[in-house]
Amino acid sequence: DAADAADAADAADASGAAVDAADAGAEPRAADELAELAPHRLAAKAVSIAWCPASNEAIVGLSNNELEAVRLLPGDAPGGLTLERGVGVEAPGHRTPVRAVAVAQDDSMLMSASAEAVKIWNTTTGRCVRTMASGYGLCGFFVAGNEHLVLGTKEGHLELYDLRVAEQAQQQVAHSGAVYGIAEAPDHKSFVTCSADKTLRFFELSFETGDKEKVGFTELTEKATEMPDECLAVSYSPNGKWVAVALLNHTVQMLFADTLKFYLSLYGHRLPVMAVDFSSDSQMIASGSADKNVKLWSTQFGNCHRSLRAHDDSVMQVRFLPGTHYLATAGRDRELKLWDCDSYELISSLKGHAAEILALGMSQDAAFLVTASGDKQMRLWRRSQEQLFLSEERAKELEDRFEQEAEREDLQDVPGGEVVSLRASRRTIESVRSTERLMEILDEAAAAERGEGMLPVDVRWHPCARVVGHVGTLTASNIYEVLLALPFAHSLQLLTHICRFLEAVSSLPGGNGESAGDTETRVLSAAATLETPCQAALIAVYVHHHELAATPSARSLVVRLRAQMRTLLQAEKDRIGLSIAGISHLQRRLKRASG
Repeated sequence: DAADAADAADAADASGAAVDAADAGAEPRAADELAELAPHRLAAKAVSIAWCPASNEAIVGLSNNELEAVRLLPGDAPGGLTLERGVGVEAPGHRTPVRAVAVAQDDSMLMSASAEAVKIWNTTTGRCVRTMASGYGLCGFFVAGNEHLVLGTKEGHLELYDLRVAEQAQQQVAHSGAVYGIAEAPDHKSFVTCSADKTLRFFELSFETGDKEKVGFTELTEKATEMPDECLAVSYSPNGKWVAVALLNHTVQMLFADTLKFYLSLYGHRLPVMAVDFSSDSQMIASGSADKNVKLWSTQFGNCHRSLRAHDDSVMQVRFLPGTHYLATAGRDRELKLWDCDSYELISSLKGHAAEILALGMSQDAAFLVTASGDKQMRLWRRSQEQLFLSEERAKELEDRFEQEAEREDLQDVPGGEVVSLRASRRTIESVRSTERLMEILDEAAAAERGEGMLPVDVRWHPCARVVGHVGTLTASNIYEVLLALPFAHSLQLLTHICRFLEAVSSLPGGNGESAGDTETRVLSAAATLETPCQAALIAVYVHHHELAATPSARSLVVRLRAQMRTLLQAEKDRIGLSIAGISHLQRRLKRASG
């Protein structure tokens, strides 16, 4: 046995030596050159990375708006390198979608709440002055004095924050479900909350003065009110007479603020009501719903004044501008809109967010609006002194809508998945207008040739030359779109004119001293730029090749067009080649002369 073991060891050594010899003669592999380093955990998901060879640092962009530097240093770790966290850049904004915003009563500060923190911003400088860890904030407001803040959370808690020390001063479990809405009473001494637990709860604010000022709130348990469904928003009327509650059952219920007895039920929405607000004179109430509509109601009788198709997606927020019947609405279509609720007209539409708008705030004099979105951004919209004309706004909206409707996918409705267009295209207003102008010129040329009409007085060109001259004005960026929108009948006329144009160019004097026979020939000679007409012919044939193949008269036209284009383009190619050869010869002679 010992002898056998010795023989096996000798054989293993021999095979190992053979393997080493083979490895020594083989090409190096990735495993021989690359060594795995110890992993480095980032603060969030990495989105992008850039390498700096000078400092041996990798700059990593994270999904939470941070930049983090990772430095490679010599060390005793495997591979001889260690990873060390370097400097980082952290934006002061939120890391999750902003769900609530509120403006202080003196318009100096702005509150924003999200899943991880509540932040206080200076409205003048735009800087974040306080960041306080909190629950998942869904609503909130500044307490009178602007030194405290009440926040309603998704966990059903009410949290009171002291902004002077940036700390939580009080927390209370108010509801068993998420607190979706909170509204301060007009006297600033109490507030009401609504929740997914189908209840309204009222709280009284207490202000203690003396050596140690203290603010707190206590629940008025005797005023707790059960609602028929989940409550999504709540609002006090400015005169303190009513409380309006938006419900999941598509209705808005109005209660008397003092006795909490039922007053009116506003029904008409087809989906849950997401937001509700009173006008400053307490004569009108607006409700925004997931059915994309905003309804305007009378607070006296509950009748619906008007239903506005406000947004292309759910309406998330509605707010009346103080002292007016102007209404600001925000929706999941990423737009902020301003309405005149007396004339029921749209005043303006503001765009800018990259995701749905979830919250809307307003200054006391409506000098600025604040919107918060799922894109983790807040945008401040300030009122300007420029005059606004509704006719111009409507024209701009029509152009934007036309731009959107003009967008076309070339691969839609294609039988068998056949590719129709090999290039991306976007139809614009300019291309449509150019197409209409080309159709007008083709119709005028056809009428002039039939003797049924005359060309404009200032046009002395032959109809064929006029068509080709207009085609020559098309640019490389829009010629494809213009001809793609051209109907087949007009495309056939265009191909006919181009073919006649190429035939006329072929019959021009060949430069042997002969002069042009007449004015039309000289005009054609002056317009003989082959690039754009040939490009237009190729595009028109490419777009309408099925119709051309099915039309007998068009097939002969295409054959004539091909023969003329080949002859002229080959002659042009030869001419260009001769010119290049001549220029090269002159260049060589100049070099020899200068050398």
